[in-house]
Amino acid sequence: MVNIKPLKGLKYDISKIGDISEVLAPPYDIISNTQNEELKNLNIFNFSFLTLPKETDKKNRYENAGDILKKWIDEGILAFEKDECFYLIEVIFTEDASVKSFFGLVGLLKIEEYGKGKVLRHEKTLSKPMEDRLSLLKACRTNFEFIYTLYDDGDKKVSGILTKIAAGAPLIETHVKYDSSLKFKLWQINSKIDMDSIRELMEPKTVLIADGHHRYETSRFYKENISRADINDADSDNENLDARPEEYILSLLVAGNQDNILIHPTHRLVNFEKFVSSDFFATKIKKYFTVESIEDISPETIEKNLMTIPGTNQKKLVVCFSDKKCFILTLNNTLEKIYEDLGITINGFDKDFEYLDVNILHKLILEIIFKEIEIMEIKYIHTISEAIDGLEVSASNDKDDKSYNVCFILNAPSIETVEKLSVSGQIMPQKSTYFYPKPCSGLIMYKMDI
Repeated sequence: MVNIKPLKGLKYDISKIGDISEVLAPPYDIISNTQNEELKNLNIFNFSFLTLPKETDKKNRYENAGDILKKWIDEGILAFEKDECFYLIEVIFTEDASVKSFFGLVGLLKIEEYGKGKVLRHEKTLSKPMEDRLSLLKACRTNFEFIYTLYDDGDKKVSGILTKIAAGAPLIETHVKYDSSLKFKLWQINSKIDMDSIRELMEPKTVLIADGHHRYETSRFYKENISRADINDADSDNENLDARPEEYILSLLVAGNQDNILIHPTHRLVNFEKFVSSDFFATKIKKYFTVESIEDISPETIEKNLMTIPGTNQKKLVVCFSDKKCFILTLNNTLEKIYEDLGITINGFDKDFEYLDVNILHKLILEIIFKEIEIMEIKYIHTISEAIDGLEVSASNDKDDKSYNVCFILNAPSIETVEKLSVSGQIMPQKSTYFYPKPCSGLIMYKMDI
């Protein structure tokens, strides 16, 4: 069953910080170095001081985050709710000149192993982000950001309760300074009748992690490996293990049948071991793809070409090079036939899975066609313009200034495909989806020790 429960949320005291729009931040994993500095300069209490802390002369950045957190709590900048409650968040955003929104319930979700309970994942994780978040979790024992999950509310019984709550005045209603297209509203749900009803209605459901796989995996590892002795709990032998605070993770639970739940693609900038020219690439790949040149490489034209895909399977990608040449790649045969000609057998060939743009790119293009060229680094980009701009070959001697001469522009999978594959146990490659927009960080925190 899906086990959720309310929490004594840790929130900013608006009377102490002034303008809350200045302290909210994007999720840590989409903050660039430049934006990180901008956020920290925006307000001395900006949330990025906790999620992306700096080192000091005497302490590493994780210890520094722990000190900042303690100081802000001691000074009343952050304050705990008096009683346990759920929260309701409305995410309001503008896309294509249209204002859209969706609602989500914030509470604690019991952490389970995939496959044993009703928590599903849809993509693989990377070890480095998990190591980083684990260090922060150990130092602060706080979920600073929630994971974003989807559930089916076809009967709209949960939505009915949330709609009633949303009819009242929100506790917080604010834009965010880091993105003028985003606005958030926050309500508190403290009626025991409503909270009990929500918990009961959620029990038989399944939740799919849309965003936050690394945070979930980190919390799962933490709760399985932390001992109560590590946090100086003298009563560890007598405690109820299910009641341990480490057993739960702060979660945003979103009914997936709402309008405006969107998935954007995640594009790839690739740094190959050696230079790959557009002519070399086109010559080598034409055995498997029809290669068409794009004269106008504006984001609008590229997106239009990607959207003119017949049928349900995604068979087209766009590749661009630092010489500003771009090609549309269209499979010139079925994947089944291509793999057969290559002498590769894929047991239980699943079209929904194999025809994902990310699988065509990683399995066929990068791992097979260009297997002899080592990949030094892949950078994940969320807009076509950023991908094109990232192709500028750096003239800097700074070893940290990476150069990318190839970018691959992909289609996003549909929510229906993501859900179908997750239920069947098919796990997509890392960074396959980008659920948009990302809810802000800083409205609610979960401190494990109150």
